[in-house]
Amino acid sequence: MSKQDNSLFNLCLELSFPNEKNAEIAGKAILPELNAPHSRRSTTSISIKNRIMSINIKAKDAVAMRAAVNGCLNSIVLAESIMEV
Repeated sequence: MSKQDNSLFNLCLELSFPNEKNAEIAGKAILPELNAPHSRRSTTSISIKNRIMSINIKAKDAVAMRAAVNGCLNSIVLAESIMEV
């Protein structure tokens, strides 16, 4: 996580999945977080290439960053637990 001159916090996560289908399912699980009305202080984007999901989060402050990261990771954990069933 780095702080730039314009006071934005930036985070890039790359997550590896067993296959592209699982990555796409996890990506769909994050979509509600991307469109959440509470996200005025942060923006999140995702991309999937092969079986790698890249998540980019930009936030105006550390609290907003933490909330965005937690929301994304909670969605991914939930999707993975459902896929295991």
